[in-house]
Parts: sequence; C-alpha cells; structure tokens
Amino acid sequence: SGTEQKAATSRQSGECMGAEKARACLGARYRLPCAMLQLLYVLVAANAAAQPYPARPITVLIGNPPGNATDIMARTMTEEVKSSLKQNFVMINRPGANGSIAVESFRRARPDGYTLLFASMTMAVVNPHTQADARYNVAEDFEPIARFLQQPLIWVVDKGSPLRSLREVIEQARKNPDQLRVSRLGYGGSTHLVSTALMMKQNVRLSIIPFAASSDSFSALRRGDIELAVDLPQPLLPRIKSGDLLPLAVTSLARLKMLPDVPTASEVGLMDTPLTAWYAIMAPKGTPREVIDLLNGEFNRALLSPRLRQQFEDVGGIVQPLNPDELRRFMREEHQRWGQIVKSADLKPE
Repeated sequence: SGTEQKAATSRQSGECMGAEKARACLGARYRLPCAMLQLLYVLVAANAAAQPYPARPITVLIGNPPGNATDIMARTMTEEVKSSLKQNFVMINRPGANGSIAVESFRRARPDGYTLLFASMTMAVVNPHTQADARYNVAEDFEPIARFLQQPLIWVVDKGSPLRSLREVIEQARKNPDQLRVSRLGYGGSTHLVSTALMMKQNVRLSIIPFAASSDSFSALRRGDIELAVDLPQPLLPRIKSGDLLPLAVTSLARLKMLPDVPTASEVGLMDTPLTAWYAIMAPKGTPREVIDLLNGEFNRALLSPRLRQQFEDVGGIVQPLNPDELRRFMREEHQRWGQIVKSADLKPE
C-alpha cells in the first residue's frame, strides 16, 4: 500500500542518513590523527632546519684503500676538526678505478653537507682525461671546500748510479733514446705524468716502466732493472736519509726544507712550472654556501696549527690554504694543465 511504501522510503532515508553520519564520524576519527601527523612532520622538519650544522655525523668517501697516503690524510684532517665541529666523521673507503667508484657514489649524494668526498689530485683532475667513465669536472660539478696540502715529486737514482743530476739524465736520454728506464705507479697517475711532462719539455724519450707499489720500484732501482725512479716524499725520504737513494730534483716551485741541497726542476731549467700532487675535500653541487664556508674555515684553521703544519712539512708537504673560490680557480687551472699533458702525450683513456 501507499502507507507501507512511505514507511519503507522513510526507513531507507534514515539508514542513508545514519550511514553518512557514520562515515563522517569515521572520517573525522582518521582526519584528526592525519592532521596531527602532518603537524608533527612540520614541527620535526622545522626543528631539524633550526639545528645548527652539523647536527649529525658527516660521511666522507675516500677513493683509496685503508692505510693509503690519501686515506691517512683524510683521517688526520677529519680527526683534527671533529672536536671544534662537535660531530663525528664516518670514513668510507670505496677504492677502485683510480677513485672513480667513490666519485660516482658521491655524485648521487644529497647536497646537504653530510656527504663529502676526499680526493687526490689524480682522482680530481687527471681521471677525467685518462678514465673513459670519469665524466666529471670537479671545478664545475662539485663544490670545492678546502685544499689540504701539496706535495712535490722527487726523482731519485741508486746511490751507485753514475747519473748525479737530472740534467745528466736528460743528456743521456738525448744521446740514447728509450734506453733509460723510469718507474711509474698507476696509469695516468702523478708519477706517470711528471716524467711524461719532463720528456715533452726536453724532447727526449725515456722508457716508463709500471710498478704496483713504491717498494717494488725501489727494489728494481737497487737491482739495476731501472735507472730512475720518481715518487712522493713519504716513501722516498727514509731511503734518501739512509743513503740508499740519491735525490736529483724536486717538482715544486721551491726547495724542500728537509732537502735543502736538492734543486727544483724549474731551478735547473728543465721544467717551466711546478707540478705537485695535492689533496682536497669537496661537497655535492648545490650544498649551501654557509656549510662550505664553515667547513673551509675549520679545515684551514687546523692546517695552520703549528703542530699539524710541522707534521705535514716533515713529509714534504706544502701548506697553503685556499678559500672555496680560490680552490675552484685552482682546480680549473689544474684540470686544464694536466689535461694538456695527457693530450700532448697522447695517453688514451682506459
């Protein structure tokens, strides 16, 4: 009947209204926690943003194995500034491909100052010219923070060698091309390129012999398997002081304090410009400038402390801190300089 239909319609209408109220109540129950969560997120984010940098440990990627000279340098410097920054550093070694593995990992890092890259000169400005997969320019693609020190290389001969100066080496090489053998460590590394630069400048040819480690090249030198070796000061200085090896010249602009009688290659007219290895630390592109400036100030302060400065100079280091803009210009110049050496020597990317 009509009355029954009206009653049924009324019941359905009431049920619908009840369902809508129920859904409204249920939505309100969930909207409140959701709103609270959103508010909590905003408060946490605001608190994190308000905390002074660094608010948590800083990760440093190193493209060399533990115990390597670059690794030791990175750990020395970060240990020196952790107290003033009131924060720890987490050191992660990612060796391989001359450091390119560490660089690729670093390039994916967020630009927030909590992931840094510690790089040698080879890793920073030589690899892009000698490694086929190293497609980067540190001066443009990263944010330079601080340069820690420069180190010249030293040419040495065995104590019994008839060669007593680098000029005599050049004269002998000019008379007998490819007969004098000189060591190198790694393809396209500093020990490879300084001898290459010397040959290009003097228009002579030496036979460059690869070795896996400094100690291997020194043993070969003592046996007479090679006539000349070139390396960084750390592995050479003990053998020079013992009298086993005779230093001929250094690649720096000025003579080293611990080897005052050893001339520079520029001084004796064999090279135009100094060629030195160096170490620097960088942040991802886009890292806030205030973070870059803070870290630069802390690292430079540590470098200029008398104790650390003396420690570095004792191993042939040259301490000349730079601000971030100066370091960027320096890296641009180094990228171009070493790239020109690689190109002129026709060294092919591996």
